[in-house]
Amino acid sequence: MQVFSWNDSDFPQLSGKETAVTIGSFDGLHKGHRVLIDKITRICAEKHYHSVVITFTRPLPSIKHAGDYAGDVSSLPQRLALFEALGIDSVILVDFTDKFAAVSGTDFLVSLVQRINMKCLVEGFDFHCGYKGKTQRKEIEAWAETAQVETHFVPPVYYKTPDGKTKRISSSFIRQMILCGNFSTAAELLERPYELDISEIRRTRSEGANFTQLLPPDGSYRTLSESGTPISIEIKAGKLQDLPSCNSLRFV
Repeated sequence: MQVFSWNDSDFPQLSGKETAVTIGSFDGLHKGHRVLIDKITRICAEKHYHSVVITFTRPLPSIKHAGDYAGDVSSLPQRLALFEALGIDSVILVDFTDKFAAVSGTDFLVSLVQRINMKCLVEGFDFHCGYKGKTQRKEIEAWAETAQVETHFVPPVYYKTPDGKTKRISSSFIRQMILCGNFSTAAELLERPYELDISEIRRTRSEGANFTQLLPPDGSYRTLSESGTPISIEIKAGKLQDLPSCNSLRFV
């Protein structure tokens, strides 16, 4: 899988390819996201398109709702590894700067046609883009018809809670589950155990940077390393106390 920056002047590796694109934060890559990824990879296999995910270096809620944002469900390295495992050909990373946020939705979509020869756009049913999110599905479909870009809008995926209620699967709901220690539900919605990126904690500490992945509530936990070795850890004052030597910890 190739990884590019949106700030690259061009993408010579994509030259001559026709692409199918999906855009989003994809924090956690939960069941709902996987429906999108499955849709785009099936279209690419059928039409011989090159699959492209455009995602952000940080999930958008961390920027737009920073005041009450608890943390990322997955680190960027985890997201990239999952994209590759799910068969995505290329990922383009975007820093959500003020300059990027000021671009109109139509101009952004036009740039995808010009820069990466987008032939197909696959998104969730409520996708919107551009300045203040003003370009919504109706406008996107009208633009796409004129631009001869195929569009697919995928319906939401739901989860039935033990008390019989129906909840839309989302990264924010999974954050709630992790913050209340409900790791079994988080694992069901992620289709894998919640995993703390220890390598990323180690890197950010050495660089004096902030670790942005979500930590469970303070307490003692019995976790598994990536090799399956049981490791007991303690989270206190919102911080992992003793850093283990493994690369990741799974909460099971």
